[in-house]
Amino acid sequence: MSVSAEVLSEVAPVKALVSRRFYQPELDGLRFFAFLGVFVCHTLPFEASFYHGLHLPMPWLWGGIVKAGAAGVDLFFALSAFLITSLLLREREETGDIALKSFYIRRILRIWPLYFLVIGIGIVLSHTMVNQKLQWYYVAGYLLFVGNWVHAVFGRPESIVFPLWTVSIEEQFYLIWPLLVKKLERRGLIISAIVMFLLATAFRIGFVLAGVSGGYIYYGSTARCDSMALGILIALFADQLPKLTATARLLLVSGGIVGWIVSSAWLTDQPGPISMREVPGRLIISLAAGAMLYGCLYTRSKLFTGAWIVQLGKVSYGLYLLHLVGLLLAKSILHPVSGTALLASKAVGFVLTLILAFASYRWVESPFLRLKDRFARVLSRPV
Repeated sequence: MSVSAEVLSEVAPVKALVSRRFYQPELDGLRFFAFLGVFVCHTLPFEASFYHGLHLPMPWLWGGIVKAGAAGVDLFFALSAFLITSLLLREREETGDIALKSFYIRRILRIWPLYFLVIGIGIVLSHTMVNQKLQWYYVAGYLLFVGNWVHAVFGRPESIVFPLWTVSIEEQFYLIWPLLVKKLERRGLIISAIVMFLLATAFRIGFVLAGVSGGYIYYGSTARCDSMALGILIALFADQLPKLTATARLLLVSGGIVGWIVSSAWLTDQPGPISMREVPGRLIISLAAGAMLYGCLYTRSKLFTGAWIVQLGKVSYGLYLLHLVGLLLAKSILHPVSGTALLASKAVGFVLTLILAFASYRWVESPFLRLKDRFARVLSRPV
């Protein structure tokens, strides 16, 4: 996505045309838990031997749970697609049109400040720390918002900027989807989302048959768009979906977690060459993300709407982009060598990540978020 400075100056701030903000606090709570899964995945070992050494029962299960945390990314994708689609539909309903330039400016003001700051931190660390390496082609990929495809080709960089690949996928989505929402009627949007969902599986099959690196399945936009498709469909049918009981919500969320664990433990990211097991594995993970989103929608449970959980969800963008910085700081301070010391350093890293995220929200993100509201035709979450 690229909007020039000229466009920014040409688009006058618009007054929101809807008096009531579109805000669902339970989704902030869910966003925090999505981050928490990713944090656990990036901090603890997958190997059962580690948990056996800690004398935990069923050590293989703990390894599967840790690995399943990576699926929090799919939940992020589903949440983003749901929220963006809901806001765009509400804008079109209330105003009769969608102001694309204002939309892109809002996305720039929300995503870019912290995103480019993290790139800058990564570049500095790559020149000052021996365990931080960031080659030029990764930087180029992030700057052009195709970092996920650079990951697919070259693998994961040894850098704190690693999480930025997901932002590339979301920016590609933000570039294309609003255009379709502006042009298509409801039926066309439903068909588009269904096609997107089916194409993800088709591309995964194609990548397996082509014998390419598994990175194309894990990082490729075309293979990871089914979670977004489900978020879109939930937004399109939100008012028509059955109202859920507490039991139904529990079944959807717990079933989604079990699906993540089963897929992560036995189907995805296994050692060895890419295989067809990745296809059903990633499909289950995507469906599980959709189930959890639906299960949490409109819930009043304090687990998702409690004040602290919601506040943590509000800073989840900073938590996600800065958590590797927090972990690196903790490792540099504590120099852990044993299993217990390793766990202690991870706990310190989590605390440091919280501090960094709240500081980022206060001094980096909030000034741009307040400016972002000036270009909103439908107000969303307050700063």
